[in-house]
Amino acid sequence: MRFTLGEIEGAIHWWRVRASSDAGFAGSAVGCALARLYGETIADHRVVADNELDDLQRDALRAFVRVSTVQQDAEVQR
Repeated sequence: MRFTLGEIEGAIHWWRVRASSDAGFAGSAVGCALARLYGETIADHRVVADNELDDLQRDALRAFVRVSTVQQDAEVQR
């Protein structure tokens, strides 16, 4: 699986709105992991493969993609 900058941005937003506060998200393990990945992706101007991610980054992105895919499928069925 490969993750685009847009998917990483989407995951950051998805996880942030689920946090108790922006500061809580920023200081969380998931927040820090996704922020590192976001910075690296911008600096390198590339798509990131899941085998390049640490476990926390991979799990956070997969959770977001799984939920967003289910939501998209539900919208298509309407």
